Amino acid sequence: MSRARCTFHVRGLDCEHEVALLRAALKDAPGIEGLGFDLINGLMTVDYDDQRVDPARLAGQVTARSGLETVPVGAPEAEAPPPWWSRRGLQASTAASGLALAAGMLLHYFGAKAGLSDGAAERASTASCALAIAAGGVWLFPRAWRSLRGLRLDIDVLMTLAIFGAVALGQWDEAATVAFLFGVSESLEALSVARARRAIRRLLEVAPPTAERIVAAGVETIAVDRIDGGDRILVRSGDQIPIDGVILKGRSGVDQKAITGESTPVERGPGDPVYAGTVNGEGTIEIEASGPIGEALISRIVDQVRAAQAGRAPVERRISQFARWYTPLVVVIALLTALLPPAYAWAAGGPVWATFLAWFAKALVVLVIACPCALVIATPVAVVSGLAAAARRGVLIKGGEFLEAVGRLRALAFDKTGTLTLGRPDVVEVFASGQGDQADVLRIAAALGDRGGHVLGKAIARHARDLRIDVPRADDYTAIPGKGAQGRIDAVEYHLGSHRYIDEAGLCRPEFHAEMGEAEGRPGTEVAVTAATGPLGWIRLADRPRPEAAAVVAELHALGLRTVMLTGDNPRAAAAMARELGVGDQRSELLPADKVLAIDEYTAAHGPTGMVGDGVNDAPALAAARVSIALGGVSSGAALETADVVLMADDLRQLPWLVRHGRATLRMIHQNIALAIGVKAVVLVLALFGIANMWMAILADVGTTLLVVANALRLLRAGDPATR
Repeated sequence: MSRARCTFHVRGLDCEHEVALLRAALKDAPGIEGLGFDLINGLMTVDYDDQRVDPARLAGQVTARSGLETVPVGAPEAEAPPPWWSRRGLQASTAASGLALAAGMLLHYFGAKAGLSDGAAERASTASCALAIAAGGVWLFPRAWRSLRGLRLDIDVLMTLAIFGAVALGQWDEAATVAFLFGVSESLEALSVARARRAIRRLLEVAPPTAERIVAAGVETIAVDRIDGGDRILVRSGDQIPIDGVILKGRSGVDQKAITGESTPVERGPGDPVYAGTVNGEGTIEIEASGPIGEALISRIVDQVRAAQAGRAPVERRISQFARWYTPLVVVIALLTALLPPAYAWAAGGPVWATFLAWFAKALVVLVIACPCALVIATPVAVVSGLAAAARRGVLIKGGEFLEAVGRLRALAFDKTGTLTLGRPDVVEVFASGQGDQADVLRIAAALGDRGGHVLGKAIARHARDLRIDVPRADDYTAIPGKGAQGRIDAVEYHLGSHRYIDEAGLCRPEFHAEMGEAEGRPGTEVAVTAATGPLGWIRLADRPRPEAAAVVAELHALGLRTVMLTGDNPRAAAAMARELGVGDQRSELLPADKVLAIDEYTAAHGPTGMVGDGVNDAPALAAARVSIALGGVSSGAALETADVVLMADDLRQLPWLVRHGRATLRMIHQNIALAIGVKAVVLVLALFGIANMWMAILADVGTTLLVVANALRLLRAGDPATR
């Protein structure tokens, strides 16, 4: 058996009701191994045995059984205009139903004034209402029949029962109103979800459709999907960069907020990488494409976001489970509403038939209230809006479950090196012992460090050049592994290395030994510089904290989160860094397995704990955390694959925003759920007291659906860097 996967575009896939239709259509299909649904994008994913299933035939089978047009993504018909019986057909039949209903109402109230007898006016009004029911039923009744054949009790069946129940009671105007308003509600729901889809897609579709490729004859305009690796692309001032690549010519500021959320452009010149979807600044540049658009960073981000949209958050799964018994429960309530009062009237000797008719009408209202669409759509629209908003800000979240988990975090653990710190040694102190000044110490150390490959020597050389110190060339250079190096500068022999190396070489005097010993009590690493005549001084290097780290930690504390730093460093260095940054707790000398235990302990003691790291190192701790957050950087493809959340700009300042965004999304979901259930509960009580009728129940359902969608779309503004 060979397992394959195909994605289908399903027209009209807007809520859980259509999901039930699709599941029923594939219930007995041989070779089907799994189904997935993306309501926001109208997609169905099918895992199947490719030896037993043909996707094209499967699409036809689904269309025939569910009534929802289903075509494989990428097929020509997937891009064709929808047929008349899809959303446009629904709108047309609803408009016809509305016109007929209006005519029926006019005839009912004004027929006599127009010269018709009372009987003729009433018959004409009834005929118009019947036409309104038929027009509204063009869309509704076939779906209800398919549901009944599949033994499913869904909203189509409930609405059909309500309409025919009203007809049985002789309430033709009420039945016609229900048929019309249900069509309106379906149309408005489809339009609101379509608006959400467009808004979310606009946030993700940032790469331009065309590019200017440099050829022998000049410049030609081509589609972006025709670019190959190695092509030379011209990007003019103010244009979007169409492809990932490296600058060959020119220099410009590049606005990368479409990828990273950074509000200020970054300077880029020859040899620097640039990314599709970013905006070139004031200069014209030529870039060499690194590959086709499908391999670009923005394409991978969009793929990740779409994959996240196809998944379902835990809240969403719980709501779907709730909806499975919610609708049957309301039907039971409707049956009891219709039957218990007449039974009581019969037992009490009262008017049974009149009681039945009165309470049967109320039961029909209860059936209308059973529609769970507003409740079911409340969560996915909020989750996907939250995911898209975060992606627009340069925060890539792998799924709704992780967005929800971020909102529930109670503690954050940080890796130290490269996360809270810059991840590279920098010169933090230079000491001259008296034979020269600090500039001399740096000049000699930089000359020796420049010749070797040690990270500390390179850091010293970089620091000296930043200070505009002229670094000479060292001759007769010799590296002494694990200890240091020696060489000649201007015919004088110098040594650069650890305190132990200087001691072993016999170049460390007692007073210098004491000074270095005192310096070794401070964070960092000391490197001694000596000549044959004695020590010149020492240089202390340390991994500096990120400039924003202390403020971010303080803001996280203000949000009520605990913080802990997990590091393999020695206790002295770890404690000093924790004090400098204000981290609440720190654990030092930890092996990878120890970090996992620390995460587990914090989760047990304080609640859900997230881990912030580089997305590659400390993999066990990241896996153990409730949410793993990586400082990926725009060039780190590995972080896109390993972490649950990636901060694309390597900027810790996104962390407090992420926590607030996760909490806001949870609040939005809870608001929508409360709104959907609350409105239905109010209408249900009003119906039982005879105050609400069927058209009021449908209007309440329509209004609630529109409100929860509009409320959830407010999250999209949170991801716009312009609103910061």
